[in-house]
Amino acid sequence: MKTRLRILSTVTVFSFLFYSCEKDGEAITNLDSEIEAIDAVGADQAVPGEYIVIYTEDESISGKSIEIKSKSIQTLSKYAIADDNIKQTYSNAIQGFAVKNLSEKQADLLRNDPEVAYIEPNYIQKLDIKMGEPVSTLPATVQNKAVTNDSQLANGEFLPWGINRVGRANGAGRTCWIVDSGIAPHSDLNIDSGRSRSFVGGSWQDQNGHGTHVAGTVAARNNGSGVIGVAYGATVVSVRVLNAAGSGATDGILAGIDYVANNASSGDTWNYSVGFRNRFTSQAIDDTFRNLENTTYGAMAAGNSNDDTQFYSPQRLQTSRSWCVGNMTNVDAPASGSNFGQSVDRWAPGTAVWSTWLNGQFNNISGTSMASPHVAGILLLRGNSTAIDGSVSKGGYTAPIATLN
Repeated sequence: MKTRLRILSTVTVFSFLFYSCEKDGEAITNLDSEIEAIDAVGADQAVPGEYIVIYTEDESISGKSIEIKSKSIQTLSKYAIADDNIKQTYSNAIQGFAVKNLSEKQADLLRNDPEVAYIEPNYIQKLDIKMGEPVSTLPATVQNKAVTNDSQLANGEFLPWGINRVGRANGAGRTCWIVDSGIAPHSDLNIDSGRSRSFVGGSWQDQNGHGTHVAGTVAARNNGSGVIGVAYGATVVSVRVLNAAGSGATDGILAGIDYVANNASSGDTWNYSVGFRNRFTSQAIDDTFRNLENTTYGAMAAGNSNDDTQFYSPQRLQTSRSWCVGNMTNVDAPASGSNFGQSVDRWAPGTAVWSTWLNGQFNNISGTSMASPHVAGILLLRGNSTAIDGSVSKGGYTAPIATLN
């Protein structure tokens, strides 16, 4: 069950850009000291001529991709729009399609179609991450316990401080869907390649590193080498919605979430560590995540703009099966860049986190992207709940620290 506390206070908050991995790992000192105001996502981040078209829900065709595709073609034909302009169709978590090459007049015609609930521009998102150099072999000794508290297990396994803080257990036989930049093959990961998919073209395999890092925190094996994950040995499925440069558009993200809704089983979890740099809200994204809860539960990164989550989708959602996670340091303090707010359900370790990387390597990154998979792993082991141990406060809000036991 979710537990959230709020401390009432008046705070003027300014922020840097929202990106999925944090620029630094320092604890927050003074919110009022930040001097750059947050801007909203602008038209320059929309893909020209591309829109997301969402239908009023029709339960009779829910989950039926062929029927949705046929309906989409019929809708476009009414306005003499070629059906080869359809980029994606959505049938479960949301019903509708993504379309390209539209004029403003055509967009208005679709907006006023009696079967269409709403349409939105198709926006681009891009990761902006700071990381160390990837390494083939993890440190044999930990040199900076003041930052990490990393250690090693007796079997030679590297134990990241965050895994030690929240707990770990055998996750074999359980599955987590990683909606991210893909997952690269790695000796520490058990990847379900048969169900992995790409929604940005090409292979489902990661060419960026971000998604592989997330997957390792959830599920890296306890095999005597490399790192260990929260639900070690669990299966991970790659749902690739970001390309090698860490970019992806709303249409592909919606398709990835719809894919999870269509294919995940009860008891599976998902992790979503993607977000806009600037303030951005989307009814389509919010509706898709709300409906994903009909299938299963999961965790999402709160974002790293040092801003209130109320200005971001889907992070602003306050629902029973989507867990929004803030980044804390190893002294149980909020990281300086972590978002905060009424919708932040849990805090988890996200600063200086070692995990799996491309080419069989490992890397150390900070951000709410790294905090979220700790909670996804806990949910995978416990069902739709976490234990708690302490709490973190930021921006006038307080939420518990997630642990396994």
